[in-house]
Amino acid sequence: MKKRNDGFFGKLNVSADEIKREYGVDLYLFLDAVALGLSDEEISEMIGYDLATVKKVRKKLGNVGSEIGLTYKKDLPS
Repeated sequence: MKKRNDGFFGKLNVSADEIKREYGVDLYLFLDAVALGLSDEEISEMIGYDLATVKKVRKKLGNVGSEIGLTYKKDLPS
């Protein structure tokens, strides 16, 4: 499968596999929560990730926020 470097994930310069390996976090689930505007604390409580891990992942992603919008998945690799 060929990776796409354009779109949202290209801008992040990370892969879902990398985030899963390094932090044990499902990137797509995490970004869904971020896209909904949830705070780090809310993400931690609702999804069950440790708050420190949530903060590390958000920092790794360039402090991404809800501006990614719910349509960020249109840029997923196919």
